[in-house]
Amino acid sequence: MPSDDLEWRAQLRARLLRIGSSQPQSTAHYEPPTRPANPPLESLVQGEWITTAEGRYFLSEQVYPLDHRHGELCLGDWHQLPGEQWSPFVLDLGGRGFDPHRALFFDLETTGLARGTGTYAFLIGVGFFADDNLITRQYFMPSYADEKALLQAVARDLSDHPGLVSFNGRSFDWPILQTRYIVSRCPLPQQGDLHLDLLPLARRLWRRTLDSCALSSLETSVLGVRRDGEDVPGYLIPMLYQEYVREGRTRPIARIFYHNVIDLLSMVTLAAKAGQVLQTNLDLQESLPCDYLSLGILYERIDRIEDALRAYQLAEEQPTSPGEAETAYKRHTLLLKRLGRYDEAAEIWRKQMNGQDIFPYVELAKYLEHRLRDYATAERVVQEAVCWLQQPNRALREAERRHLLAELQHRLSRVQRRLHNAPEAGDLACEG
Repeated sequence: MPSDDLEWRAQLRARLLRIGSSQPQSTAHYEPPTRPANPPLESLVQGEWITTAEGRYFLSEQVYPLDHRHGELCLGDWHQLPGEQWSPFVLDLGGRGFDPHRALFFDLETTGLARGTGTYAFLIGVGFFADDNLITRQYFMPSYADEKALLQAVARDLSDHPGLVSFNGRSFDWPILQTRYIVSRCPLPQQGDLHLDLLPLARRLWRRTLDSCALSSLETSVLGVRRDGEDVPGYLIPMLYQEYVREGRTRPIARIFYHNVIDLLSMVTLAAKAGQVLQTNLDLQESLPCDYLSLGILYERIDRIEDALRAYQLAEEQPTSPGEAETAYKRHTLLLKRLGRYDEAAEIWRKQMNGQDIFPYVELAKYLEHRLRDYATAERVVQEAVCWLQQPNRALREAERRHLLAELQHRLSRVQRRLHNAPEAGDLACEG
């Protein structure tokens, strides 16, 4: 084998061993890359450059008092909510309980929207409460070579706060952060197993009343936040960072810092607003408008049964979208039925007859036949249901109409047999 080939193989093997080594290579002689900055970032963003053995990063820290208003709420409103209120919405793998006072709000600005190893977090913003203030810290990575320095700096904040709060962080931000620590061979400072993601909660509260539950939409419609001209659209952020890496353009980066810190502040007040909605007496919700149907579904999911029933009732009385009242009364009565409160459900079914749905006829007929054994009234209700179904202009496909009609005729025959005291074997066991 030629000596040149042997030498090439030896070099390749040495490089592969270095890549596969579990010990990080020393960067004690780190020298920051020379890149013109126009103008210097520290002249646009309050903060300082910090250089370590692993690289350098820019740190911007700001302190906000609890009475600082961000939109319609103060930052300190988050402190007024008990930790146990959040337990149904927190990913809590360790069963330790979520302490909102010790939680770390975090938000990433990344080089793309994919969650693979090619996506970097170049700006990591965090916020936490200490000494009656909200402290925000933003860590900026000036080049890809500086990633380890950035991650090691952020690790201190992550390790000091056992709980996380994010907006879509459970699906996007946290997986990316985990990946960056793994790829960079930095110890992951925490497992993220106490994580309150505000996006799923916001969707449960407002998705039926808003066109979008993006943070920018919630800011406008729910929080009363108005961003100024310094903001930058999120879809431009990856491109602006690439321009900074290539050309050193800092003015767009300063706008990204603004975008990121407003995201952090909005997460704090969004959490406070959601908590207020969940805590407030439903009969006083006019000051905290929300989607009663979604709220009822949410309450039912977390076993706040009486609140769920009241929310469904309000959705029936104050619908905000087509079909909302119908969906609300169905969920309302099915929940009453599950609780064994059949009389209350039956009263609602009676009120809903002659509407745009066959559901109340069928449910009331079941109740009369199987619970009250009032076969005469059950017969009349089923006959009314057949008449309703045969009327023109019903929004039903022909196959669906025929199927319902066959079920009603079968039910009618059974009720009539029972009414005339001639039940067939097995009828009394049929609860269809």
